[in-house]
Amino acid sequence: MLDLPYVVVLAGGEGSRLQSLTRALYGRDLPKQFAVLAGEQSLLQATVERALRLTSSNRVSVIVTAHHEAIAREQLAPYPGIDLVVQPRNLDTGPGLLLPLVRILAAEPAARVVFLPSDHYVPNPLPLLDALRAVDPAAITLIGVEPTGPEVEYGWIVRGDRIGRGPAHQVARFHEKPEPALADELHELGGLWNTFILAGPAIAFWELARQHLPEHAAALEAYAVAIETLCEAAALEAAYRVMQKANFSRDLLAAAESLAVIAVRDTGWSDWGSPARVFASLVGTPAYARLVERIREPLQRVA
Repeated sequence: MLDLPYVVVLAGGEGSRLQSLTRALYGRDLPKQFAVLAGEQSLLQATVERALRLTSSNRVSVIVTAHHEAIAREQLAPYPGIDLVVQPRNLDTGPGLLLPLVRILAAEPAARVVFLPSDHYVPNPLPLLDALRAVDPAAITLIGVEPTGPEVEYGWIVRGDRIGRGPAHQVARFHEKPEPALADELHELGGLWNTFILAGPAIAFWELARQHLPEHAAALEAYAVAIETLCEAAALEAAYRVMQKANFSRDLLAAAESLAVIAVRDTGWSDWGSPARVFASLVGTPAYARLVERIREPLQRVA
């Protein structure tokens, strides 16, 4: 079992950028990871399906925020054995990654871990899954998508030298949502879109936290001592009282050294960060027509 990674599905966000679309579909504000936008599964469920192609269900964790616990439990009911990790409140991606990570380390200090955002669209996951299987187990590695254009709304990764003979390159630098001129330059340089899909040794991620977010690491280490005791809930609440918001990309990855990146292509990946992106991804498919009809139905009832 040690050859199988732990997989953390990140579902703690509010999905505010897509609220106009989910509100039109559901009549209420629903974070996009819980919405069914194409096919029969929510984005969360589709991400869990990808996770289960990498590992066993008892090695999958899903992180959500407390006010979404009920819908998360409902959607995860078909997947017994998954660890639903409920954070008291959303403090951005720093605590959102570190809480499930410290739980994994408490169970298996030598674990390898993969982080999968739950709100992305990946119609062809095979190249992505193959890349994750090819990750050097000793290195923190990001997955980058070969771009289709000079996108200004995505984060970019600039590749450095190739690492050995494998598919990975060194990460030379990051650029977050560049201006159009810089996006053109990054595209010409062979830059990659940053998917925020990560893999590597759990302890290596934790050492980054100790170095760059020491107060967060200390608070969660105190919580970890109480896991599976009667004090666990109180210890978690105490940790979240002292932690501030922190962004994993900005506060840890951007300051890290010796990161690797593997490029993938032909996945159809999109972050679905806006309604326009959703429709652009689905245009020409049956899912597009169904989505348009689902939006039209409540408008017809009102009319």
